[in-house]
Amino acid sequence: MRLPDLSGIQLPREPARIVRRSLRHVAGTALGLVLGPLLLLTAVLMLVRWRAPFRRVRRWELTRLRRAYRLQLGDEDGRFLGGRRALLHGALAGLLGYVMMDLLILVAAVVLGSFTQSFYGSPVTLEFDLWVISRPAPSVLLIFGTSSLVAAALYAEFAVWLQTLLLRRWTGVVRTDALESRISRLLTTRRGVVLAIDDERRRIERDLHDGVQQNIVSLSVTLARARRATDPERSSQLLEQAHTQSQALIDEVRQVAWRIYPTALDEHGLASALDGVAETCPVPVHVDVRLEGEVPQAVESAAYFVAREAVTNVVKHAVASDVRITVVTLAESDRRMLRLSVQDDGIGGANPEGGGLQGLARRVAALDGSVSVDSPLGGPTIISAEIPCD
Repeated sequence: MRLPDLSGIQLPREPARIVRRSLRHVAGTALGLVLGPLLLLTAVLMLVRWRAPFRRVRRWELTRLRRAYRLQLGDEDGRFLGGRRALLHGALAGLLGYVMMDLLILVAAVVLGSFTQSFYGSPVTLEFDLWVISRPAPSVLLIFGTSSLVAAALYAEFAVWLQTLLLRRWTGVVRTDALESRISRLLTTRRGVVLAIDDERRRIERDLHDGVQQNIVSLSVTLARARRATDPERSSQLLEQAHTQSQALIDEVRQVAWRIYPTALDEHGLASALDGVAETCPVPVHVDVRLEGEVPQAVESAAYFVAREAVTNVVKHAVASDVRITVVTLAESDRRMLRLSVQDDGIGGANPEGGGLQGLARRVAALDGSVSVDSPLGGPTIISAEIPCD
């Protein structure tokens, strides 16, 4: 079976997608100034049983919601939007559209006026009852023009949110542009997972090459010397040395396997695995695990690796005398979260852009979680992770 070629599929760049969405929302909100009053008027005409204009305007309004706001409504025919609901929706759309048009007029006045006045070299004067402000036209164009455009975009987002909130009282509503953002995030985290896996493979290769492989070579050399020795006593000493090296090699292989994935995590859970981290750490580690309900294995694994990497960084860089690991489950809105915190009393200054912490952030992001680092110079350092348990 031949796999499809997906190399030509490209998603729009995030900044361009946001700009296009803002323009759609601004235009759609401004159009509400026309369709909102029309919906009110035609809803009143229904009292005299003249329904055709209302149905036409309602169809236009549904088209505005779909095309400008990317709202996917549960009732595509819009039958939910009738009677008093049409009056309420029309009034809200008209009010939001009026404010948007007023804002756009202000934006046009500031941008066009400042742009035109820049050619004459004269300043822009803003006169109030208490004071008068006079600034160069290019500065007004840059500062007030930009802020006005941002204000228009933010107000359009608010208008979409408010109308969506009202519509959800009457029918099911899905914002497809939010789904596009979700898809973009999933593609980003998928790439992060691939990078995290590659980083883990490189770390395992370094552990095997720098540690296990060197000890195997040393053991092989010792056995070869014992084999060539003609003195029985010397041969016995070398064999005893080889036996000691083999025991050390077994312990090192066990440590490498434990760093890849601890069996205690599967057999006894997260608390036991973190206790193992505390036992092998040269710095005192206090572990407090309070988990309520069942936690998915993938979530426990991610939390374990975040804690282990954080403790490893403490040993290497923090010059700390105490480490505290806290793991709790919390109920937030409609989902359950696992919150992990690793705090030390070291010198601080941890770099969130470091390879280890970035790898952990990618691992946690693949589970819709997040990692934060608070490490001012002088300490303390707090590494926190939040991972959904649902």
